[in-house]
Amino acid sequence: MILHQKHQKKSTFRRIVKSLFLSVYFFIVFLIIVALLSKFFPANITYIPYLLSLFFPLLFISFLVFIIIVLLRKYYVTFILTFPIFIWALFVFNRYVNLSSLFVSNNCEENFSIKVMSYNVRLFDLYNWKGYHKNHKPIIDFVINEHPDIVCFQEYYYQSDGKYPTTEPILKGLNTTYIHEYYSVVNRKKDHFGIATVSKYPIVNKGVIRFSETSNLSIFSDIVINNDTIRVYNLHLESVRLGYEDYALISSIENNPDSIELQKTKFIYKRLITAVLKRNEQAKILAEHIKNCPYPVIVCGDFNDVPCSYTYSIISKNLNDSYNLLDFRNMGSTYNGNIPWIRIDYILHSPELISCNYKTHKINVSDHFPISVLLKKAN
Repeated sequence: MILHQKHQKKSTFRRIVKSLFLSVYFFIVFLIIVALLSKFFPANITYIPYLLSLFFPLLFISFLVFIIIVLLRKYYVTFILTFPIFIWALFVFNRYVNLSSLFVSNNCEENFSIKVMSYNVRLFDLYNWKGYHKNHKPIIDFVINEHPDIVCFQEYYYQSDGKYPTTEPILKGLNTTYIHEYYSVVNRKKDHFGIATVSKYPIVNKGVIRFSETSNLSIFSDIVINNDTIRVYNLHLESVRLGYEDYALISSIENNPDSIELQKTKFIYKRLITAVLKRNEQAKILAEHIKNCPYPVIVCGDFNDVPCSYTYSIISKNLNDSYNLLDFRNMGSTYNGNIPWIRIDYILHSPELISCNYKTHKINVSDHFPISVLLKKAN
């Protein structure tokens, strides 16, 4: 009788533990589904998928751990029910770690064709965020040493009195005169803030795509390479405009959830939502412009959005992402800060082009890491 009661209690406890485990498991599956739906729903419809998409890598890793436990516990019906979601999530997760590179080589010779770079230089550290003296020189030296054929700069700065040289040493170092620059903000008639594309090949046509109520913008440059014209889009989509203190707060909020910090967090999330609403509209404008382009395109820039976002989905439609780096540790992160797994800088291209040797350069002189890739025309 006593053994029977103990067996009953043990069975009851196991059922409770199983129920709790499955409840947590299906809750994670639900969060994964909502995050995956972010590519279909702009933030003006609902912003919850967007917020969850920011944490997608963490959600997927949690999902993977639970699936392993499900299989070990032989909950096969549960696994079968959620397997389609797992495959969908795995496909999206591949945009962060590029698991496909395990099966397909993406390396090639350095003389493959042209080298393209995208780099948000954060005004060449004009305001000394990194605490160095004249930190713009290491940025310029890095770009020159990498000798890209085309380099797209975001948060570009030019001072017309020559006291903070940027454009001149870059053009000299890359041995070119071809530059397309556009400044959306000019202060004191000498401080120019904007965006720039530098090319070793002739730029035969230039254009600007402005967005309403913001200094963020995109430019496009038609470049002739070996008798072929390619249009290069250089874009900087709406920024959240958070300071270091804000990012530090986001990364530490779980360990310090007091009421004051939570109020600050609410303010930060309001700014996140405001920014994503603008980015969604900017993405639509750019996608339409790219769709009507008569040439193969290369799209470079700071999207300020992650790979499973609506913004990325709209812009990347019918384009290939050059990201081919197997990166389990950083998951493609291009943001140089405390928040992990934030890949927001991209080099996309038309199917008429093929890419290889993608690199994320871990140079600590901006809040973004530069990225580069080799491209050539497909045979």
